[in-house]
Amino acid sequence: MLLGSNLNVSTVVATDAAVDSNTTTTTTEPEKNTYKWTYPFKACDKMSKAQTFGMTDYMRSVNPPSYFHDGWDFGHSEVGYSPVYAIHEGTVKKVAYDSGLGWFIWVISPDKYVEIYQKGFNNKSDIYIKAGQKIGKLTGSHLHLGLTKTTKKYINKNGFPCNNWNVDNGTWLKPISTIKKCINKK
Repeated sequence: MLLGSNLNVSTVVATDAAVDSNTTTTTTEPEKNTYKWTYPFKACDKMSKAQTFGMTDYMRSVNPPSYFHDGWDFGHSEVGYSPVYAIHEGTVKKVAYDSGLGWFIWVISPDKYVEIYQKGFNNKSDIYIKAGQKIGKLTGSHLHLGLTKTTKKYINKNGFPCNNWNVDNGTWLKPISTIKKCINKK
């Protein structure tokens, strides 16, 4: 695993510094103004409808109370134990374990998109970065993909983007719609 690594469309360029929650990583942005997008699995034509983005008609959390789902879930039954690909170029900000997220990967892209890949990895060893944007292998029941577009000021004020997982505060984006829109811009 290469923490503090740039993910781009065809290669991964590692920086020398490891990243933790107290480290800010700066990277040199590519010269191009557009960044490539892709789906996190090759089999995304079989997308689950069970846990889509947005408000649900059932309570997802009791404490705090919330009906909001901040991402899109790709279930094992649809994609199998498949490689997970980065949906967008960026820098790995953090790889860690959280009781609510499981093992997760936090990526910040040069154009200010923030991707959170969570719940899909049973062990830290299931997370890795290789050329071609492969960042891990789905070993859990599903991968939860959260996508937001925030600023450094917002993250500094509110902390880790997932601190607002239970609120539709306008920063969370519909992952599949955003990917489709950005793929079709080309």
